[in-house]
Amino acid sequence: MPLVTKSQIIVIHLTKYGDSGAIVHVIDSLSGRQSLYLRGIKKSKNNAVLPYFHNLNILNVVTASSPKSSLLYLREYSPLYNLNDIRSDVYKRTIAIFISEIIYRSIKVDDGDSALFVWLSDTIILLNDYTGSISNFHLRFLVDYSSKMGFRPNDNYTPDSPLFDMVSAQFVPSGKYHNIQQSLFTAEDSLLLHKLLSTSLEESLLLPLSSSRRLSFAQSMINFLAYHFGIDLKIQSLKVLHEIFI
Repeated sequence: MPLVTKSQIIVIHLTKYGDSGAIVHVIDSLSGRQSLYLRGIKKSKNNAVLPYFHNLNILNVVTASSPKSSLLYLREYSPLYNLNDIRSDVYKRTIAIFISEIIYRSIKVDDGDSALFVWLSDTIILLNDYTGSISNFHLRFLVDYSSKMGFRPNDNYTPDSPLFDMVSAQFVPSGKYHNIQQSLFTAEDSLLLHKLLSTSLEESLLLPLSSSRRLSFAQSMINFLAYHFGIDLKIQSLKVLHEIFI
């Protein structure tokens, strides 16, 4: 008899599997990063199943084990929140794709972190409901995400220590630090990191930034995440995000 479990999931990626199935990559509220088998997607009328599994959808699910596979399969699923704005707004949808890719490519093994799941859910709902400018939203996400994953940058910024070092995760003096490992942020990216660390969410979303400044900082933060995760973190959606917010 299959083991049945009820939980909530955040969808981060969907991979086709076989003729009529898919692997849904998720963050599960109970067991963390998981890959779940979804069957019968081509048999459903007008592909009515697939809209449930857009990037960052939050679902109530029932999963079950199967003797034929090491993967759990999805028996039941329903939306936990209405995220229509993320689906209908191209800017929010592109940010959702970016956030999904960051999570999908960085978290490989996770035995379950309820605090992380709650924070991600709150972040997704905020993105959906926010009515102001969201052009800096992904920048604030990258900074907060690094903290949630256990390597928060130390905000010891001063005029005498204005450059952020990825290795030590703190600001260091300029002109007295040999950048042998190419681990230093630029002066501009360092200052922006300090501002994002020292301001509220609302204030950080109002910072006036050019598209090139956002692109440079996002890439610097991705490099920071890659270093501390110990992986090669190539985020393909960053280019699309940059083009959307030009």
